Amino acid sequence: MTASASATLHAANITAGHANTILFSGLNLTVASGDVIGLVGPNGAGKSTLLRILAGEKHPEAGTVTRTPRHAQLGYLTQEPDAHPGETIRQALTRRTGVAAATAHMNAAAEALGNPDADATTSDAYSNALETWLNLGGADLDERMPSVAEDLGLDVDLDREVESLSGGQAARVGLACLLLSRYDAYLLDEPTNDLDVAGLSHLENFVTQLNAPVVLVSHDREFLARVATGIVEIDRSLQKITTYGGGYDAYLEERSIRRRHAREAYEDYAKRKADLEARARMQRAWMDKGVKNAVRKAKASHGKEKDKNIRHHNRGSSEKQAAKIKITDKLLERLETVEEPRKEWQLQFSIAAAPPLWRYRRPGKTGHRPPW
Repeated sequence: MTASASATLHAANITAGHANTILFSGLNLTVASGDVIGLVGPNGAGKSTLLRILAGEKHPEAGTVTRTPRHAQLGYLTQEPDAHPGETIRQALTRRTGVAAATAHMNAAAEALGNPDADATTSDAYSNALETWLNLGGADLDERMPSVAEDLGLDVDLDREVESLSGGQAARVGLACLLLSRYDAYLLDEPTNDLDVAGLSHLENFVTQLNAPVVLVSHDREFLARVATGIVEIDRSLQKITTYGGGYDAYLEERSIRRRHAREAYEDYAKRKADLEARARMQRAWMDKGVKNAVRKAKASHGKEKDKNIRHHNRGSSEKQAAKIKITDKLLERLETVEEPRKEWQLQFSIAAAPPLWRYRRPGKTGHRPPW
C-alpha cells in the first residue's frame, strides 16, 4: 500500500484558465510524501483543472509543474473513469494501476535486448522498465486482485465486462483500482463518489496510510476532516489561491479568522475614507462661503483702505483653506484601497404548515377531505 519511492510534487507560479477566462493565478504548492492536500472551492473554481495540470494532462497558462524524482509514477483518478468497450474487470484493474502500460514497456525493452545491436543503453532501458513494473506492483497484482475484490464486496467474476456492472459495482471496481495501485504520488478527483460506508472506510484507511503525496478534491467534508493535512482554497471571484496548514477543521477556523480580519480592515478603510471625504466637503464649503462673503464685502467697500485690509485677510484665509483641501485630497489619494470582502450567503427556506383537513359527513360515512 505504500509508495515505492519518496516523491514530491512542485507547482510554481501556476496560472490556470480556459479561453479568455483566468480561474486563478500565482499558485505555489509543494506536496511531499505523507501530505494530503484537499482542494476546496465552489464548482467551476478550477479544482479539477488544477488536478489535470498537476497530472500533466493540461498545460497551465503560466508556471511549471515538476516531480521529484523525475521518474516518479503518478496515479490520477478522475471523476469519470475512462471506460474501454469490452474491457473486463481484470483488464481494468491492470490498466488503471499502471501495470498494463509498464508491462508493455518492459516487454518491448526485453525484446530490444535480443537485437544484435543491443548495448549498455538498451540494458539500462530494460532495467528501468523492470524496476517500474516491480514498483507498480506488477509481480503480484494477479494474486492481490481476488482478496481486494472480496474485501470490497465485489462478488463477481473478474473476467466479467465492466460495462455489465451496476453503478455500485463499478464504484467498487474504481476503488479496487486505487487500493491495488502502488504509485509514487496520487491525484484524486471526487474519490468518495458513489461509495457506501464500507467503501469510504477502505478509502480513508488507504489515504491515511499512504507514504506518498496526495492531492484530492472531495465535497465530503467529514472525509476531508479525517484525511487532509492541508487545504488549498481556490477563490474564483478574486482569482486567488490561499493555502492553509493543518487539517480541514483548522482550515475552517483560520478562514473564519482571516475573513473577520478582512472585514475589519475594510470597515476601518471605509470609515477613514468617509471621514476624509466629509472633511474635504466641509473644507470646500467653508472656502466657497468665504469667497462669497469676500465678494459681497468687496462690492460694498468701494475701495476703502480698511476694506482693502479685510480683502487681504480674506484672500489669505482662502489660500490657507485651499491648502488644507489640497492636503486632504492628498491623504485620500494615498489611502491604500482595501477591497470589500465577498459576503457569505446562506440558503434559508421554511416549510409552511400543511393546510387543515375539512371534515365532512355523508350518509353512512364520516371522514376528511382536503380543501381542494
